[in-house]
Amino acid sequence: MTIEDLKDVKLSKRSRGYLAIYLKLSDLFDEVSDITGLTYEGPTVDDVNKGFYDAIYNAQEEIIKLFVLTITENICFLDNHTEI
Repeated sequence: MTIEDLKDVKLSKRSRGYLAIYLKLSDLFDEVSDITGLTYEGPTVDDVNKGFYDAIYNAQEEIIKLFVLTITENICFLDNHTEI
């Protein structure tokens, strides 16, 4: 899924926003791996990037928690609404 795909998803603006941030973090993960791969090879890339990977994973976990919270709030507080 890309950020562009989110335009057609029936989510609230807040939910879409959190999901877009999650996708941006995923893109950063890939970009850092690619850049590190210019200097290092194979498993060394993961070793060099370990601290960054851990930080990204933690950030993604927090963003998903916020995303789930918005979904939960919208399900609980909206009646017969087309967006969650």
